[in-house]
Amino acid sequence: MKENFLPNIIENWNTIMEEYNSLNIRSIPLFDFSETPKHTPEWRAITLWWNYKPLAPFQKRMPKTTELVREGPSHRATGWLLLHPHSRTPQHSHKDWGHKIIVHIPTYVPDGDLGFCVDGNVHRWKEGEIFAFDCYQEHYGFNNTDEIRSIMVLDFEYDEWIDILKPYMTLTKFS
Repeated sequence: MKENFLPNIIENWNTIMEEYNSLNIRSIPLFDFSETPKHTPEWRAITLWWNYKPLAPFQKRMPKTTELVREGPSHRATGWLLLHPHSRTPQHSHKDWGHKIIVHIPTYVPDGDLGFCVDGNVHRWKEGEIFAFDCYQEHYGFNNTDEIRSIMVLDFEYDEWIDILKPYMTLTKFS
């Protein structure tokens, strides 16, 4: 059931974090934005699915997490985004993805000046708090700290998930 997806992720967060922490995040390769002009050298990704395709290298290293997130997300982009210190992502939207809700689950949020700007409103991630937004909205992340920031990213079909994810969309205006 859709209503159980996020509670199941939270209930199994320790398992997810065990697999995540087994990775050497400092050696994660650059995220390949070659399909777009939005390349940012400080942006890294641990991708379980990209562009609807499973990516075996990380799925093999994170089998329990892969199974936990197999059902639910649309898998346009499933995994983690790591933002290096003193950097930011380009401002962008994902209108070319189709209408989706993107969910962020903070994995590592250092103290200091970092956040996520959606349509001009800044959200400050907190570990243990899920945040979601409409992928059509302009957004970017920034990290002005001395440490890497990491968030788990899941995308969901808007029409199918809006009622369930609406409570997490604190910056989104609904009609």
